[in-house]
Amino acid sequence: MKEQLSNVTIRKRVMVTFAVFLTLFSFLIARLFWVQFVRGDYYLEKAENQWNRQLIIRPQRGQIYDRNGELLAGSATAETIVAIPSEIENPKEVSEKLAEILDMEQETVYERITKHSSEVYVQRRVSDEIAQEVKRLNMRGIRTTMESKRFYPNGKLASHVLGFAGIDEGLEGLEQYYEDELGGKPGHIVYESDVRGRELPDGVQRYIPPEDGLDMVTTIDKNIQHIVEAEMAKAMLKYEPKGISVIAIDPNTGEVLALANKPDYNPENYAEYPHESWRNALLSNSFEPGSTFKIVTLAAGLEEDIITPTSGFSCSGSKLVGGRSIRCWRSRGHGSQTYTEVAENSCNPGLMNLGLKLGEDRLFHYIHGLGFGQKTGIDLPGEATGILFNPETMSQVDLAVSSFGQGNSVTPIQQVMGVAAVANGGKLMQPHIAKEFKDVNGNVVRSVEPTAVRTAFSEETAHEMRGILASVVENGSGRFAAIEGYNIAGKTGTAQKIAEDGGYRDDAIIGSFVGFAPVEDPQIVMYVMVDEPTHGPQWGSQIAAPLFKDIMEGVLEYMEIPPNLEEGQQEPPEMAVVPDLINLTLEEARGTLEQVGFNLKHQGEGEYIIDQTPKAGVEIPIDSTLVVQTGDEQSKRDSIVSMPNLIGKSLSEVEVILEMLRLDIDAKGDGVVIEQRPLPGEDIEVNSTVSVNLESP
Repeated sequence: MKEQLSNVTIRKRVMVTFAVFLTLFSFLIARLFWVQFVRGDYYLEKAENQWNRQLIIRPQRGQIYDRNGELLAGSATAETIVAIPSEIENPKEVSEKLAEILDMEQETVYERITKHSSEVYVQRRVSDEIAQEVKRLNMRGIRTTMESKRFYPNGKLASHVLGFAGIDEGLEGLEQYYEDELGGKPGHIVYESDVRGRELPDGVQRYIPPEDGLDMVTTIDKNIQHIVEAEMAKAMLKYEPKGISVIAIDPNTGEVLALANKPDYNPENYAEYPHESWRNALLSNSFEPGSTFKIVTLAAGLEEDIITPTSGFSCSGSKLVGGRSIRCWRSRGHGSQTYTEVAENSCNPGLMNLGLKLGEDRLFHYIHGLGFGQKTGIDLPGEATGILFNPETMSQVDLAVSSFGQGNSVTPIQQVMGVAAVANGGKLMQPHIAKEFKDVNGNVVRSVEPTAVRTAFSEETAHEMRGILASVVENGSGRFAAIEGYNIAGKTGTAQKIAEDGGYRDDAIIGSFVGFAPVEDPQIVMYVMVDEPTHGPQWGSQIAAPLFKDIMEGVLEYMEIPPNLEEGQQEPPEMAVVPDLINLTLEEARGTLEQVGFNLKHQGEGEYIIDQTPKAGVEIPIDSTLVVQTGDEQSKRDSIVSMPNLIGKSLSEVEVILEMLRLDIDAKGDGVVIEQRPLPGEDIEVNSTVSVNLESP
């Protein structure tokens, strides 16, 4: 019986053991299947990562050239110090030696070379001297590798176009915008290593080469860029403004020929400059444009057949709109004018009258049609859209002030592209800087073609606008932009900045000029902005227009555009200072003006002059007409004159000018005037003393 029970027990135990074994075996098979087939790739990758090491090989960054093949940004190779932490036996000693050579904190170096990583950068793109010092130490686990280092051979030139690149990628400008094209794709070397990360002598290596970045040819002309920046630098010294911005484009293609802002920076040492200097004001800053915006209203009026260039308008000095009297900049008004003269005189009531006739919908149809309130699409980062009134909610006052450039905020790039449409026959073009991309063999991979966004108005309207803007330069507020032998077209602008309380700041002025040349076949459109000048005049006509002229003269000569001598030329006007005529008789005033070369027009009855326009001390072209108001009695008020610019004049010239203004002189030194008090443009009472310092040139 016991023997029988024993056999049964044994069989049961065998069965249990077999069941347990079968279960374990099944689990093992299932687990093997899971590891081998379901998670096989995952574990294979983990295994390979344990015995494989990967070294990244950085690609060569693409070069950037101007339109003529001149190098603007390039790359050179430089050595980088690399650590393999698993191979370093004494990290404290190694970190001390490296810190001394690399001029780094020892703690920083120690932290890097003890990271749990197969490879770390200690310091990238070092000089050849430093790399050689590191190599001479022959430290285990420390090696060097070659990397690309960015350089900019022209210093600050075109810094706001190029931007700059960091260690691995572009951070501003073209370097950032075209990172995918310029940056290329990194390659790598994969090798087998032991448990400490050391390369196995007979291990297998795989090499995947990097794809170098594409070279980029831009629309920028280095010579035009240099002309622009050289004249801007002079103006910065002369006017000491907060900043100056200039952009020049080809109106027919939208190609940007030059773009610059002052202050600027050197892309190679960008971190040493304040971040504000990196900002591209031509794209990122928006402000009320002032009178340059009148071009839009005039073009809309012509296109809608509301006016012609010879349509008449009478300016009384203000216009009542929505119960509010909005003044012209000339308080006594301009009287009877054609609309060409409205543009010449930059007459606000004339533009308000036109804007109100157009109405909100039609005016803003052209404002939007010329690209305002939207990005132009230029291939640079950081472009703003500006802020426009909503036509559905704006008041009549809003409409009136919009017509002459207040209330809406726009960017300089929008303004220059809008005027380009006038120059090219009515097409709004998309501005662009990239011209083509080439591979390492010089083959063109991609070309950037001109893009017309839309037709803003007809060729007929564009033709009429070119005539009006040419007249502004020849006869009106833009005469300081005139260039001998060339027909120039353009419009001045003077805008006050917005104060915190919503009003306008009298101490923060932006003077601007936008124009093109030559009128008969426009080849270049240029926008000039002078932000908050602190010395000299502040009107766009007196500060931005002369800078436009100085730049455009050099550009036209460089582009070998011949002067238009046969059809008449615009000679720069010969200037003279307006004398003080207050309390003179008409006969005395005529005699005084004849000596200088001015004409006289008088209003009112009486023998004595009691008011005059322009004010004494202002410098205006010879053969201009002065308007005087006469009365029966001499004025009892003290005359106020505007202090003329005496810099560069001889003592004899200064004496003649100040005598006409009834001002005394306190002169020190010999030669020409290098300093004066009061400053040009400041008001001063007659019979006051002007101090000048002279120095031999």
